Amino acid sequence: MKKVLVIAQNFYPEIGSAANRIKNIYLELSERGYDVTILTTDPRYPNENLYKKKEFWDEESINSEDVIRVKPRVKKYTNNMLRRLFLYLEITMLFIMAIFRMDKKYDYVFVSTPPIFIGIAGLFAKKKLKAELLLDVRDLWPESLLGVGVFANRFVLSIAYALEKMLYRVADQIIVNSAGFIPYLELKGVRREKVSFMPNSLTEEELHMIETKKAITDSSAKIVEVIYTGNIGLAQDVLKLIEVAEYLREKENIKFKIIGYGFKSYQVAEVIKEKKLSNIEIIKAKSRNKTLKEVAKAHIAYVSLVDEKVFQTVLPGKIIDYMCMKKPIIGDVSGYAEKVINEAQCGLISNDRTAKELGEHIIKLAENEILRRKMGNNGHEFAFQYLRWKNNIKVLTSLMEENDATEESMYVRMEPLHK
Repeated sequence: MKKVLVIAQNFYPEIGSAANRIKNIYLELSERGYDVTILTTDPRYPNENLYKKKEFWDEESINSEDVIRVKPRVKKYTNNMLRRLFLYLEITMLFIMAIFRMDKKYDYVFVSTPPIFIGIAGLFAKKKLKAELLLDVRDLWPESLLGVGVFANRFVLSIAYALEKMLYRVADQIIVNSAGFIPYLELKGVRREKVSFMPNSLTEEELHMIETKKAITDSSAKIVEVIYTGNIGLAQDVLKLIEVAEYLREKENIKFKIIGYGFKSYQVAEVIKEKKLSNIEIIKAKSRNKTLKEVAKAHIAYVSLVDEKVFQTVLPGKIIDYMCMKKPIIGDVSGYAEKVINEAQCGLISNDRTAKELGEHIIKLAENEILRRKMGNNGHEFAFQYLRWKNNIKVLTSLMEENDATEESMYVRMEPLHK
């Protein structure tokens, strides 16, 4: 039985793509007989109080004995980037201390970044435990920090870039959740054969959720609901969605709903109040299961990213969730996310990325039930073919089984989402 230590800042019951990815990696590996230990923090993203609610503790398959949690002194994430940096460094030190006390031997250390500083704990674990290091790259740090323009301290950035380069060099294998990251890694000197692509994916239960629910009859719906879920941060440009809602404020049959959390959530709520928009509501974060149910009840789903080069490599996890719930997507995105939506034929992309064009795309879908259903079904079929944890976990297991990779797992590993 192979023993795997997973080091990740975010884990169940936290909301967000990062925690969901690590939770499913744990469940899939455990189901396949791996002895998995999770080293993480106590739940605190976006704030600790959220997890006092029972609705977030809904996964019975997690064995608490497999989870080691550290408790930083900071109780919630702050909007101050310098304080966040100190939080990341504190978590890294707590992880290193926990690893130092470990007596158990491991075959593999799987460390998930960002924050990139967590990678330091992975390097320490590799040396101390004499294990192979698998580096999971979910976002390009520090590139993405520059993309949103919130951190420009040259000294800290130089350290972060040096650490990034060292992690890429020392890691035995690198796993990315977006094929769009691969060219960047190659420019950093990483050999292509060292990189494997394992996208965020869906469980079998999630893929069949929409089939077990009472079908929503679009033709009888007087109101068409456009939904946005997830992070309301610097990279998501959710303020653009407010502009879209303002553009469509006279369309009484179109309503907007935001379910989210993050850096700009308060600002977004204040702008809605200032503009006195009655066609849009913002709701506090819900559990993943409840959020998916809300998506299922909506008619159109919305995704956006800031128009910066670094975000052209990203595939937001919400796109995968929207596909899962058979929702047509309105995309204020470019690059890799745009390619996936276009290949799946599951949505409409704004080329000039203006509120007016996005609004016109929404009107087009709102007035065409057949097109909504067609795009929704296309997205679900794409997800069923390419985005199943049942298949994609083989990317990771093939790396740990040394020359024992099945033909199927090698196909998954080498085949990008779009040709």
